[in-house]
Amino acid sequence: MAGKLEGRRILVTGAASGMGLAIARLFGEEGASLALLDRNGEGVRAAADDLGAVGFACDVADRKQVYSVVAEAGAALGGIDGIVNAAGILVTRQFDELDPADWDRMLGINLTGPFNIVHAALPMLRAAPAATIVNIASVSALMPMAGTAGYSASKAGLAMLTKCLAFDLGPKIRANSLCPGVIKTEMTRYLWENPEHAARASDRVALKRLGVTEDVARAALFFSTEDSGFTTGTEFPVDGGFSWR
Repeated sequence: MAGKLEGRRILVTGAASGMGLAIARLFGEEGASLALLDRNGEGVRAAADDLGAVGFACDVADRKQVYSVVAEAGAALGGIDGIVNAAGILVTRQFDELDPADWDRMLGINLTGPFNIVHAALPMLRAAPAATIVNIASVSALMPMAGTAGYSASKAGLAMLTKCLAFDLGPKIRANSLCPGVIKTEMTRYLWENPEHAARASDRVALKRLGVTEDVARAALFFSTEDSGFTTGTEFPVDGGFSWR
């Protein structure tokens, strides 16, 4: 039986690890042809080799590099009709301790990065009969948390950028954002490796557990298929019931 993404050509950023890698694995299982991007060149090429994809070292905040890599990825796939922007970084500091360089880097990767990727791929997305964009924002885009001024601002900006893309690029191109809660990745290892912190975080959500990368991957799949064909411009929490409590 054909997978849900059979015949699709999808670019995934942040694909060397964490949510990006889980998304790439699931999308590959569903039949997509994949171009994987990550700052970790060795890691993304290993992931690409494992999945039968093409992999590229790329810093999404570097616009010149993005345009070159996206063009190469599109040539390798014969076009691009789907994007998942999963690359992201987190620096937690109280505002008065936040280094301006960390602010700039979070905005550059978490917000400007998706802009760069979509802008570079736009001619190919428009050339496709239909296309999808999924941006990985965060529950921090929906509610403030101490020590996340830069991260929350970047992810809230990404959620609003996604809404604007939905308006400007529809009807052929749909754009939605996912807002994960605490997902067990390297970025959140400081939290879930500590049993006390992990228990406290789990207790705060309705499902009483932390998320795993596969939870986000399944949501990304939904928004990359016609299962969500009448949905665009949304921000969808994948947080176990945290943001509405």
